[in-house]
Amino acid sequence: MPIIVSEPSGERGRKDARRHREKHREAAKEKLPELIANENIITQKEGKIYKIPIKILDIPHFRPSRGDDPEGLGQGPGEPGDAIGRRPGGKAGTAGQEPGEDYLDAEFELDEIIELMLEDLGLPNLEEKEVKTFAVEIGWKITGIIRSGPWPLRDMRATAKEGVKRFWQYLKFLELETGKDELTCFRALKQAQGIPNEALEILNKDQLTFQADKIEPWPIFTNDDLRFKEIREDAENESNAVIIAMMDVSGSMSDMKKYMARAMLFWLKEFINKLYSRLVIRFVIHHSTAKIVSEEDFFRTGESGGTNCYTAYEKANNLIDTEYPVNQWNIYVWHFSDGDDNNAHRTAEELKKLLDRGVNMVGYGEIKPDSENHGWFQMDSGIWKTFQNYFGLKESKDSGVTMMVGDKNLPLLCVRIENREHILPSLKAFLRKDRWVE
Repeated sequence: MPIIVSEPSGERGRKDARRHREKHREAAKEKLPELIANENIITQKEGKIYKIPIKILDIPHFRPSRGDDPEGLGQGPGEPGDAIGRRPGGKAGTAGQEPGEDYLDAEFELDEIIELMLEDLGLPNLEEKEVKTFAVEIGWKITGIIRSGPWPLRDMRATAKEGVKRFWQYLKFLELETGKDELTCFRALKQAQGIPNEALEILNKDQLTFQADKIEPWPIFTNDDLRFKEIREDAENESNAVIIAMMDVSGSMSDMKKYMARAMLFWLKEFINKLYSRLVIRFVIHHSTAKIVSEEDFFRTGESGGTNCYTAYEKANNLIDTEYPVNQWNIYVWHFSDGDDNNAHRTAEELKKLLDRGVNMVGYGEIKPDSENHGWFQMDSGIWKTFQNYFGLKESKDSGVTMMVGDKNLPLLCVRIENREHILPSLKAFLRKDRWVE
């Protein structure tokens, strides 16, 4: 008969807790599209907890007979697949009296939500360009062995090695000077406690008294034989990258458009901060003119007025010329607008200047909510159609999102965001690491 050793209850509890948390994460992944579009998140505070409703899994169980049930086991009333032990709630739109399905709120921090979306994401083209790096001090490291230094940094192994070399040098010296054999010279050197001149005198005056059957070398030191560890400040090179985030805040940008643009840029910023510890993000807003603002103002500013998108691209070109040269920085420019532009052709020209400078990527997101695509404000007007004709781009669809992508020599990505469900696939399109890889 086999002996079955039951698993300790503590370990079973830990495994059940891990499985429970994994079920929570799987359920949260299914809700990512609506979670990403939650407008409360982009105004989040540090360390805030987000609650996601998850259906409770009811564990099947047996109930004893109450006395009025028929005896025995079997299917009983109902059909396979029917809920057991619970009646459905009322019809939609009515006030039912029966209990419905139970849900619990699973709690997630912002970092956990981001981790659910980070698989295979990053900055495209980051590793394809010549590496732009800067040194980050991380402490001290031993870089070599030197002949002088503070006593606490003395390298005992290296010093001993030099001392043994010194022993053999002295032994060879005594052999050459006296013509005696190696073992005799060793006895004299040992009797003289490693001092070669005294050993030479012992051999010349035939005063040798120390006896030995074999040579046993030992380190003999002089100041020239001391070795010390050389230490220097340690630094490692990290990718030097800047993101220029640009957003249209003109009068044509309704509250919904501004929200969707801010949601895209908020998540892009959070993803990048999670992936790369050292990265600069500059924020630019524009209407008829463009200006550089703080992160706080970028996500809260409400403006109005006309639209000149080219002013934002001019500002980006100026930042590159004055602060972020392409030979030192990986540069990513992301722009979100509704596409309504007073001078779309000039915007395309300014975009071409960015691409000609050798930036890693330009991403353009056009916010076109379904509810606002009417009248003269057509999908094919403004920036989208101008970019398509100016750069010879072709439209395609990916995960339901309309986009245009340049070839390897044209790192330009355009996406059209028409509803909240497009936010998540658009984020993944912007952060696909293998974009433009042959």
